[in-house]
Amino acid sequence: MRTKDPELELVSFDDFLTQQMQNPEFAEEYNSLREQRRLAQMLKEARLTKKLTQAEVAQRSGINVKNISRLERGLVSPTFATLNRYAKAIGGSFYFQFDSIQP
Repeated sequence: MRTKDPELELVSFDDFLTQQMQNPEFAEEYNSLREQRRLAQMLKEARLTKKLTQAEVAQRSGINVKNISRLERGLVSPTFATLNRYAKAIGGSFYFQFDSIQP
């Protein structure tokens, strides 16, 4: 897409992202954040399935309600202990597994 300024050219986000993903450091950080947001979405969905509010999870887990919100929006990198407390508060447990281990 062209703009009126011949030195500026608009680029779609997809094209920009494709270009940025060529940088290994960017790609690693982008993928890490994507996984963090995926985990956050899973936590929120689990809470909603149990028909619990963030305040109820906060009370049960001892985690501040603001931190529950941050956790569910993918704004923080939770510790394993925090994930365990959250899971226990909604009546579940937390575990992780490796998809593959490469030498």
